[in-house]
Amino acid sequence: ADLVDNGLNLVVLNNLDKGSNWNDFFRESISDWDNGTPDSVILKIRRVPEDPECTPVRRTMKVCNGDYGPTDWRGVNQIILANDFIISSVAKMNDYYLEGTNRAQKLYTMCHELGHGLGLGHSDENFYNKDLGNCMDYTEKPENNMHPDESNFLVLEELYGNVNQSDFITGETVAVEEKLENNGNRQLSLANEQQLFDEYAKILMHDPIEVSDESGEFPDVKNGWRLLRRTEH
Repeated sequence: ADLVDNGLNLVVLNNLDKGSNWNDFFRESISDWDNGTPDSVILKIRRVPEDPECTPVRRTMKVCNGDYGPTDWRGVNQIILANDFIISSVAKMNDYYLEGTNRAQKLYTMCHELGHGLGLGHSDENFYNKDLGNCMDYTEKPENNMHPDESNFLVLEELYGNVNQSDFITGETVAVEEKLENNGNRQLSLANEQQLFDEYAKILMHDPIEVSDESGEFPDVKNGWRLLRRTEH
């Protein structure tokens, strides 16, 4: 598939606790990102077997929640690259900080980390200036920034082009679950896997990578994969 012309077609693995209200925020944020104007991504949800470690799966974005302890981040997205292309993304919601918080904080965090998984950087990294009204903007008032906006969708269009129509799918997929149970790192066995992913997408980088506690971006190497950007929020 030609990502420049046809948009990004991506499987998103739902590893959130069953029965948790995180699933509501996940579905709302997925719908937001999947139905943008301009429309540049098609997101397909798959429920996966419980994976407390939130292990990356090639050619997908996996979304998890858990009590990850006093990490100083409420949400984090870990992206693995090969040849400057994203091959895996993991978004984690830290219940150590987020359990018991309000809808606005959870929805903002979910939207923010999903956006990073799509390749987006931050719209702004100042918590205290005027809110931009999109979830990629740092804020002390998450109720102002719970959703993506046109500026986010325009950047996605620059990255991936446009899709003809949205293809929002929910529910369980037994074949995928069986594959993941056998080997969590195997590629998904889907008939249109190449179109769903096809090298995923080249990551958006506005600035050189640097070590920064404020932005949460720093280079790292782990298990032979290059962890280029770890975005914390």
